[in-house]
Order: sequence, then structure tokens, then C-alpha cells
Amino acid sequence: MPIGAAANDDDIKRITPAAFAALDFSTVTLLDLREPDEVLVHGIDGAINIPFNQIGKRLSQVPQDKPVIVFCRVGDWSEEVTEILADRGYDAINLDGGFQAYREYLREQEQSGKDSNASEATNVGDTASANADSAHTAAVNIPVAAQQLSVHSAGASNGTTDTANATDNATDSTGSAADSKTGKHVFVDAKGLKCPGPIVKIADTLRPLPIGTRLTAEATEDAFLSDIAVWCERTGNRLVELNRDDTGVIHVIIDKTAPAAKPGEPAIACSAAGAAAASANVASSANVAVTAANPDGGDIRHDKTFVVFSGDLDKTIAVFIMANGAAAMGRKVTVFFTFWGLNILRKPKHVRVRKSLIEHMFGMMMPRGTKKLGLSRMNMGGIGAKMIRWIMKSKNVESLESLMQQAVDHGVRLVACQMSMDIMGIHKEELIDGVELGGVSTFLGSGETSDMSLFV
Repeated sequence: MPIGAAANDDDIKRITPAAFAALDFSTVTLLDLREPDEVLVHGIDGAINIPFNQIGKRLSQVPQDKPVIVFCRVGDWSEEVTEILADRGYDAINLDGGFQAYREYLREQEQSGKDSNASEATNVGDTASANADSAHTAAVNIPVAAQQLSVHSAGASNGTTDTANATDNATDSTGSAADSKTGKHVFVDAKGLKCPGPIVKIADTLRPLPIGTRLTAEATEDAFLSDIAVWCERTGNRLVELNRDDTGVIHVIIDKTAPAAKPGEPAIACSAAGAAAASANVASSANVAVTAANPDGGDIRHDKTFVVFSGDLDKTIAVFIMANGAAAMGRKVTVFFTFWGLNILRKPKHVRVRKSLIEHMFGMMMPRGTKKLGLSRMNMGGIGAKMIRWIMKSKNVESLESLMQQAVDHGVRLVACQMSMDIMGIHKEELIDGVELGGVSTFLGSGETSDMSLFV
């Protein structure tokens, strides 16, 4: 009877902890990828221990006469090794969840057996089912469960509200209801949102509405006082009023005086007169710095290009905050990922593609997806990354995953460097949806139409 199953022809074979516990271990080869000190404390009798970092040198030590069940601590590295073995003719099966999931299963079964025994103590004592459930317990040491601190990554906050909701609940500056179809008055509540949330929300609300619409908004982030003034100036919209009340709430009134480009389209340049008028309104409405009007009447393209070379979480967050802010101003934004930055675009789950041994080793050593990224400073073995995500969530800052989806929704181009992919053994099937493949000419073409290119 075959052991394990694949979800489809392109996937590796897998076995659940429950099915693994029911196996006769003499009929299979067990390959343990954990470090020797872990195996010494919690081992499985008869397993071959080849630490993950030695698998390339010691692959020949794994016999091929039986199915090989591969496991590590949590099941991620074993997926990669299972694929390597399968590509070399082994009948290889991955233990889903790794040794940790198997140990947890045995613990649950042991507890279930104890509960069952307690309820039947007055009858027949220990039951046969309890003995069967713990058949392999002797082969594994089950420690007392340690308390774990679970830090959840920041999910999508309420930073973006769809336009239909904003316009359906539109009110004028006096608080009375206004017909959204007339395009005269809308209200945006951006209180509590963090950059670039307020600007994105206002841009999304105004984009489909006709010229002449008056928008009233409230926000609480200090940076919004400067950001909204610059946004009005650079998009050609009229800043009517900008102030902060005694409670710290920032109030803004904006008249839509310029058409807005659709997400991903080049910005519609405002005229020199329009920009100058916007600057004058900014200067009279708030004590903030303004940018001089374009003397050429806005004919210069204002695209933005980012080159993401780093694979650090903090740097990637900064890139997508700026990218979303630029998109909210109607700019065409391109983010070009190369070398370590490609890991940002990898799907978090394993994708079965045929690779060479070196490509497999590269893939195992690099983080797979945004949830595995570390900080450029104070990473502390991944603890720093979890801490910064927790802080972002508590401060109502969008998570990196939410910022990336927001960028795609607003037409930001995500381009993966084909040459870097070839070098690092990353295949297009492993990339998230919405990513384009490009080369140096793609980057240079974007850079030549940009007034700002940043290398991160």
C-alpha cells in the first residue's frame, strides 16, 4: 500500500502526523534533518540523522530500497529535501508540520487516552484503544509543553475604504447628507490612519468623482498636515482650508480642480498656473513648506522608480509606504526587485519546480516570502521582525503584506529581474501573482521617465 500522497502531479508526497504515527517504521527509512543535540533529546529510534546543512554532502547515505520519510523541526526544510530526493528517484515523503507536529499529535493522543481511562476506571481500566494510540510513544520523549509567546503579524487595517462606501456616506461641511451622484460634497474620516493611509483614502475617494467636488476630511496623524498640502499642490487640486483644532484633529477642505489618472497610468500634469494657484492656497491655509511650481507647465514626467536590492523587512516596508504615497498622487510607480530583494516576491508556500541541487540549496537558505524577512538591524534571530510587526499593528500601521496588495491595486508595477532569478535559482512559478519579469532595459526605461529613482 503506497505511503503518502501528493495534492497534484507537481507537488511532493506528504504524510500527516496521524498517519505517520500509525506506520510500521521498519517498512520505511526515516531521515531526520534536525541538529544532533535536538535528536539526542527527542529522537526517533532507527532514524538516519543528517543535519540540513550537511545534506548536500551526505545524500548518498540515504538508501533507496524503501520509501524515505523526511522530517525536520517544523516541516519547511524537509519539503525542500523531499523534492531533491524525489528528483533523484527516491520515493520521498514529507512529514507535514515536522517533528513538532508529530510530537503534538502524540501528546494529544496521550491526553485523550488518560481522559478515557479516567472515565472507565470503574469498569475495565485501561482500554485497548488507549494502548493503540500510544504505540509509538516509547520511541519519543514528550516534554512538558513550553509556554509560547504568539506575536501575530499585522493584518489589513482599515487604511483603505472603497470609494463606493465613502461616497454613499457622503456629507457636506455642515453635516447634512449630500447626494453622491451630484459630486458636490463628500466626507472622509481618516482619523487614526497612519501614512500613507490618509492620503490614499482621500485620493481613492476623489478619483472617480467629477471636477467641482468638495471633499472635507479629518485626520489625526501629524505628518498629514504637510502631506495633504503637498498632495494638493502636486495633483493640481485646490486646498481651501487646512487647520488643526484644540483636540489635535486636522481638518481639511479640498476642491477637486484637476482630473485624476487611473491607477497605473501616467500622472496628468497640472499647468504651471494651476500649480502656482495651489501653492498660493497652501501658503495661505497652513504654515507648511511648499514646492515651487513647474515652470514648464507640468510637461515633465513625474514617475517614481525604486530598485529593491535588499531583502530586509524594514527597508521593504519603507519602499512600499513611499510607493503607495506616490501612487496616491497619481504617479506611475515601478518597483524593480533584484538579487536578495527577489525573496520578497516569493510565495510563502512551497512550489514544486524542477531545480538543480545548487538551486535547491539556494532556495532552502533564502527566506520564502515576506513573513520570513528579517530586520536590517536588531533582528535577533527573527525576534526583532516579530516585534516590529506587533508594534506596527498596535500603532495602526498597515502590514507589509497589506501595503504590497494596496500597491498592486493602485497600479504599482512589480518587476522581478530575470537575470537575478536565473542566478539565484528562483523560477517564475514561485513568484506571487501580479509580478512582471524584466531586465536592465525595463529598469532604465522606467528610470528615464522618473524624476526620482531610489536604490534600496
